[in-house]
Amino acid sequence: MDETQPSMSKQPRRGHPFLRELAAGLLRFSGLPWLIRHVVARRRVTIILYHDPSPDVFEAHMRYLSRRYHFVGMNDVADAIERADWSRLPPRSLVVTFDDGHKGNHLLLPIFRRYGVRPTIYLVSRVIGTDRHYWFQHDGVHSWSLMPLPNAQRLRVLEERFGFTPTREYPGDRHALSVDEIREMQDVVDFEPHTCFHPVLPSCEDEESRREIVESKHDLEKLLGRPCRSFSYPNGDYGSREIAYANAAGFVCARTIDVGWNGPATDPFRLRITGVTDDASINILASQLSGITMYFRYLRRGGRGGRYPQVQVERAST
Repeated sequence: MDETQPSMSKQPRRGHPFLRELAAGLLRFSGLPWLIRHVVARRRVTIILYHDPSPDVFEAHMRYLSRRYHFVGMNDVADAIERADWSRLPPRSLVVTFDDGHKGNHLLLPIFRRYGVRPTIYLVSRVIGTDRHYWFQHDGVHSWSLMPLPNAQRLRVLEERFGFTPTREYPGDRHALSVDEIREMQDVVDFEPHTCFHPVLPSCEDEESRREIVESKHDLEKLLGRPCRSFSYPNGDYGSREIAYANAAGFVCARTIDVGWNGPATDPFRLRITGVTDDASINILASQLSGITMYFRYLRRGGRGGRYPQVQVERAST
């Protein structure tokens, strides 16, 4: 899977676990992550990304991070963007985000409270509160092989080969948070949109892409009873079209999975992250926070300047 363990990995994870751990440990204790944290990240905002970590791993991460960063919320970042003043954010600010809204996120609620974390969970608005499946987690689906397909073709393959449709219900086998769980978590969690059904946005037709962004915002604002201010591009795939739609929809900012830190010079619709994988050891967590491992992973796959390598959409087959 990718360095950030996106919910729809574009390729299987490679590399021997022992060698990855050894390399991460060497990087961690080289002092370079400390230097980056105290020089590069000191006056910038670090954003990290999870999907569905276990409570044990997540608590170990929060214990480590709470001693080295100041937790802030994505709404604090949105405030800084709107005011054009980042000076009120504390040194070494860190935002914890989640993509999709997996039902396992509810198990983390006591940990959020214990460590004073106010995460943002980006929800797939028409999967949460249902017994529907995330298409990329449906039995037998290898998401990376379907991602380059035009959206209509991807949906057709999912139905013909796997019997999957976006609105099909699987009673007793839900993937996402329920409405009751979301309401229980609202006092310590900010919920924001992550499209309606989690398509690959650049593979969509113009109206499909716009609708996924705009209608997911409407869905959540109706559920939550408040404006939604930030957006997350599914899989980290986006282009100028998606940025324009998110801006026009009234979002203040949007989070990518491009690697880097965030400050006054950052494009608010291209907020960057530095990791993390859901099952990362502390050595790997520390190395990912440096941004180095992700940067070179992206570079090897064709990404430039820390940009996540974008999906290459194929032409529709006849």
